[in-house]
Amino acid sequence: MLSLITKDHEQVELLLNVLTEQLAELESEQQGVNFKLMDDIVNYLRNYIDRYHHPKEDLIYAYYLEHYVEDADMPNRLASEHQSLNFLSRELSHSLNMIQLDSVMPFDELAVQLRGFVDKQRSHIQYETDVVMPLMADKFTPDDWCHIEHLWKNGDTQDVQTLTMFNDVYARLKLRIIEAGFMHEVDEELCLV
Repeated sequence: MLSLITKDHEQVELLLNVLTEQLAELESEQQGVNFKLMDDIVNYLRNYIDRYHHPKEDLIYAYYLEHYVEDADMPNRLASEHQSLNFLSRELSHSLNMIQLDSVMPFDELAVQLRGFVDKQRSHIQYETDVVMPLMADKFTPDDWCHIEHLWKNGDTQDVQTLTMFNDVYARLKLRIIEAGFMHEVDEELCLV
């Protein structure tokens, strides 16, 4: 399960790198800003993360809290960050939609929103990678992981058809990123399941 979360984090980082490059274009007032691609990335992140990634983390973390809790402040931080990221992604998506509909929005305001979104995503991934995941890796036994895997596979978030759709959307998004010149090659097969 942690390997799936790590894989998700790597894919999120790839998308955040594209958003960071677009932010640099936006801040330097260049003409190379691809608002549609940015919007598609933000929407993908919002939908996939909220529907599958965070529930996966929440399931593992709830198990950890139930069996191994040590720090009472950690549950609040993780849940709070998940809610904050959801809010930031909705707000950014709304702004990108408005710009595509030719609504007036100063680009410096969009740049502030985009930077906040990217920075918060990266900070969150760093926290999970450096603090949360090592705790679980250290504490969980093979039986714990089997139990968590069973809970995940039998939970209501495991809709194979929707997961396949997310894999397809990500693959198309990655090809668009390559075509736009943000990446140079498809380096691996994609599987978010």
